[in-house]
Amino acid sequence: MHSKKRSFKCELCGKMFATKGNRDEHLNSHLNEKPYKCPKRGKRFRSRAGLHYHLKAHEGMRDLNCPKCHQGFVNRSHLRVHYLRKHADHSEQCFICIFCAKSFGTGAEIERHLRSHVREKPFCCNVCGNSYTTNWVLKEHLRLFHNC
Repeated sequence: MHSKKRSFKCELCGKMFATKGNRDEHLNSHLNEKPYKCPKRGKRFRSRAGLHYHLKAHEGMRDLNCPKCHQGFVNRSHLRVHYLRKHADHSEQCFICIFCAKSFGTGAEIERHLRSHVREKPFCCNVCGNSYTTNWVLKEHLRLFHNC
């Protein structure tokens, strides 16, 4: 399990995985499926790990603290993203926009930012057809205008 050998390939993107289960779970990201459901609030997740960390947050187990502001996080990934977004200086932010030279700490942030330059709106409302630059804005639209 802990070997670096990755023999299971995703046929959609080519990414390699150490186990068939990890590869199959990864497929959810392509299919936009979220089979893992929180028993408390009903929120759904693409992976068991996502649900696990969500449940830890319910239990107040935010045992990783930011060294700058001491905010708690359930995993290192969330702590890293928080640090890069809120506290990193320019030299620590390694994603630079090719259009305006603004820097970002994560690939997801620059990807979201680049949409503003190219006017891409990949998140489409299945009720009225309006499109949005982020999934968060689409969810707000659904909540406010369609009571979803």
